[in-house]
Amino acid sequence: MATQYIKLQWSNSCDLGRIYYDGDFRNILYFDTEIGKPDYQYEVEEEMNSDGVNLPTFQSLNKIYKFEVFVPEYVVDALVAIPLHDTVTITILNNGYTSNIRNVKVDVNWEDISNECMALCTVSFEQDDQITKGSCCTT
Repeated sequence: MATQYIKLQWSNSCDLGRIYYDGDFRNILYFDTEIGKPDYQYEVEEEMNSDGVNLPTFQSLNKIYKFEVFVPEYVVDALVAIPLHDTVTITILNNGYTSNIRNVKVDVNWEDISNECMALCTVSFEQDDQITKGSCCTT
């Protein structure tokens, strides 16, 4: 049984299709779930020097968080639209932690139970804890 409750809130600075954000409209969903153990994504850009050796010119390390929810189709419709929005906030209600999140992705896995109208959605996202390194260090 989950011990965390998550509040997911998203909005946009302008209208998106049939979603009218004029008047400060915000979408809010509450989930009885936990954020799972993170994944780590390492990226590197390299250039070959005159000796034929590839040297890193830019490196980044991203920590990717995720949670899973079992939801009906109308909630899936709302969740898969989140990446289109420019402001997304997550709050863990048990401890009052709130943060803006970015690079939200929603993977949908339709379940064969309950007349195929329920889906397991995995929501992954990043926060502002990205580490980057260029080819030279500055203070």
